[in-house]
Amino acid sequence: MTVQPALHRQHCSVAAPTQLWLDAEGRLSSGPRTSDASGGAGGGWFTGLLHGDTRMLCRAEVRVNGLEPEPATVEAEPGGVLRVRGLVRGIPGPTEDPAVELLQTWTVTPGVVRHSLQLRTSLEALDVEIDIQLAADFTDLAAIRLSRFREPGAPFSADDSTLRWRDGGRALTVAAPGSFAAGERLLWRGTAGRGRPFEAEWQAVLADSEDAVVAARPPASRRVRAEPSGALGLLLDNALDELAGLRLATRKLPDAPFAAAGAPWYFTLFGRDSLWAARLLLPLDAGLAAGTLRTLAAFQGNRNDPDAAEEPGKILHELRSKELVLESQGLRLPPVYYGAVDSTPLWLCLLAELGQAGLDDAAVRSLLPNAARGADWLLAARGAPGRANGGFLSYQDTTGHGLSNQGWKDSQDAMQFRDGRLADGPIALSEVQGYAYQAAVDTADLFDAYGEPGGQALRDFAEALQQDFRERFWVEDDGGPFPAMALDGHGDPLDIPGSNMGHLLGTGILDASEARLVADRLLGPELFSGYGVHTLSRRAAGFWPFSYHCGSVWSHDTAIAVRGLLAEGFTVEARTIAEGLLAASGSFGHRLPELFAGITAGEAKHAVPYPASCRPQAWSSASAVVIAQAMGVGF
Repeated sequence: MTVQPALHRQHCSVAAPTQLWLDAEGRLSSGPRTSDASGGAGGGWFTGLLHGDTRMLCRAEVRVNGLEPEPATVEAEPGGVLRVRGLVRGIPGPTEDPAVELLQTWTVTPGVVRHSLQLRTSLEALDVEIDIQLAADFTDLAAIRLSRFREPGAPFSADDSTLRWRDGGRALTVAAPGSFAAGERLLWRGTAGRGRPFEAEWQAVLADSEDAVVAARPPASRRVRAEPSGALGLLLDNALDELAGLRLATRKLPDAPFAAAGAPWYFTLFGRDSLWAARLLLPLDAGLAAGTLRTLAAFQGNRNDPDAAEEPGKILHELRSKELVLESQGLRLPPVYYGAVDSTPLWLCLLAELGQAGLDDAAVRSLLPNAARGADWLLAARGAPGRANGGFLSYQDTTGHGLSNQGWKDSQDAMQFRDGRLADGPIALSEVQGYAYQAAVDTADLFDAYGEPGGQALRDFAEALQQDFRERFWVEDDGGPFPAMALDGHGDPLDIPGSNMGHLLGTGILDASEARLVADRLLGPELFSGYGVHTLSRRAAGFWPFSYHCGSVWSHDTAIAVRGLLAEGFTVEARTIAEGLLAASGSFGHRLPELFAGITAGEAKHAVPYPASCRPQAWSSASAVVIAQAMGVGF
């Protein structure tokens, strides 16, 4: 079984569609690539300069006078900058103190990465030779995720200061004025002395193939009405910087920005991820919401295609330039894949919220035809009453190579009973019924406001869905009643609490007493770790704090619960959970990763990483806005 590369100690800088990943000490080197001692595929870690869905440069190893600098610090700065400060200990000075320092500055912008070097010394004079060994492998991200790497290839051309690589339609050009390019090396020679640093610089220009579907989108100007201080201010500043680096647009609609789901694996348009990021960020950036809606509408389903899980009116799950194949998971997804049961209701919810905010009337009006098609899908997607889980939105992959779970918890073991048994399909998720209820009610109001037909059918749909949900999803254990995570294909509710219930808050599908029960359960010890909400109850047989969806804590999942608590008026409870998530962010440099381990605050003084967690992740970064709102910050 393949283990994903660890990411938690790496340093990254993101300016979509370009990424730079350095190792824990700030080096860009090949790193471990093969199986572990037990014979299994070891994930290790990876570094590289990536563009689109490809790692282009896999090595840029620096030496000074033949010696590798010993890194001292790595610091991230706004605007895609990483600074690596190191010492060259092998060059002696007049005392025992280090005599030579090398400051490396990486600056990442879309399609161009600049690497500058400044060597300083306490010596009166030093002859300097800086040598950088480069290698390019053009490995697809999907292969890297499975710890499979291509062998580096030689540049196809080189002159005194420029190296060029090409792989199909993808190209990498390294330009280094003042250097001597030889083979795969850049070489500078000169002198330095006390107060006279030696400086060198090179830059990489990356070009994706012509069939790439996404391109860079400049960030919008930052608009924050309140500037919190301390840990909250640091988190919010970092989050907004991360989100600026994740902005993309499709080549089909270059003026419609959206947030890429996250780095490194999900560096493209994802329906639910981009929608949730835009919803959480709406108080600060209505343009991102409008761009996300417009982009997804451009790919709205037109036909029935089981391989792509496409249906008329349905909103996509993910968009890539080519087929995604993950053999170890049995996945083979087409470039435009619709395997998500929640993207369509979430799209309708965001459109209604944009309309309610009154921030972009033109965008809302232009998207009303798409909303009508999405509403038709919603009405048709509710299964016929009388079947095992009829009356609810459900999913089941019929191809054998699509996603077996098609909600946000999409890993193969995500839907479990208390005893660890996996649920059979088709599966009806509780949170999706909440999204559908809110989408129907709010879209009906939107249609009425704009003089469009169809509002009454949506209200009838919502009323019947709420009644059926109350009758079928609520179960009870020794802690009292709670809404099940899902109904399985036999109509049986999953009999163990999960974080899904937090998504129901604020949707309107719960009455006041039901919302109170959910709030109390979320704050209880089986779900609240002190840092966030466990994805699965600690009492479940399948609970494991390092499980992707069965015991870990996801930043956005917890933030959605906080958002719902605020909407229901549970301000004290919302603040309690938000404070836990804020404390967790302090363990990650005042940033929020995709997820972290479900180790409780009572077990560890700091939140424990989930090693393969992606970062930055759009909906995690956008969660900082909800934390700030729970702390009383107005936007």
